[in-house]
Amino acid sequence: MPEFQYKRNQSQRLVFLTQEAPPALKPYYNMTRLANFFNWTMTYRSDADIRLRYGRIIPKENAPRTPEEISNLREIALRNKTKTVAWMVSHCKTHGQREKYVKELSKYIDVDIYGRCGNLSCAKHSLYHSDPKCYDMIESTYKFYLSFENAICPDYVTEKFFKIMGHHIVPVVYGGADYSQYAPPHSYINAREFKPKELAAYLKLLDANDTLYNEYFWWKDYYDVEYSIEDMSRHGFCDLCRKLHQQQDGNFQSNKELESEWGDGNKCQQFDSSWL
Repeated sequence: MPEFQYKRNQSQRLVFLTQEAPPALKPYYNMTRLANFFNWTMTYRSDADIRLRYGRIIPKENAPRTPEEISNLREIALRNKTKTVAWMVSHCKTHGQREKYVKELSKYIDVDIYGRCGNLSCAKHSLYHSDPKCYDMIESTYKFYLSFENAICPDYVTEKFFKIMGHHIVPVVYGGADYSQYAPPHSYINAREFKPKELAAYLKLLDANDTLYNEYFWWKDYYDVEYSIEDMSRHGFCDLCRKLHQQQDGNFQSNKELESEWGDGNKCQQFDSSWL
């Protein structure tokens, strides 16, 4: 990477913007050279100067619903579901090595894999996002979905989680975030808390017991899920605009922690065979 030759205005703010996890950036950027270049960070991380989220779950204004509405919602969650676990995936080898966990899990419970890494297919809506009809199909057919991140990094929770939370299906998460900071309790299952064999047994238990399974949908009556690119971009860039207007100091201050947060010193974890 060539050295930056940029003559900045002292009142100007340069923003490091990304929604990728550090392992995805490492092959392309030398964070040592970038460390003193940017003033602010605009990322998915909770400690970013401006937060650019993949989604959020927020309390509803008009909750709770009537008992009849709650009952109908739970019936919808179960209606026509004939299969147990689904996973839509396009990156077959990842830094977080989620594929190793799924391979072991598949020994104990059927996992239907859609996309480049499996033998099932569903139409793609765009280069990066599956057709909404695919999510409708997953919702109507399966009870659980593997919302497994490709990197195990702090705060890295992507649309893989939020899109599923917007449907009537229970997400099984695998990542480096504290998911309790992103979603209501008992609304998801954390694979990192189970060995694959143990997780398979737990999913089978829920599959066989409608009452236990339905308990994972209690929160639907109290919260809304936002995950559209338009909504999340609007929130993020409005926050950036507010921060720019609030900034009074005209002196240049670089972000000293960029290298430690996004370079080799990042806190992303490598897969550990003890998790199996």
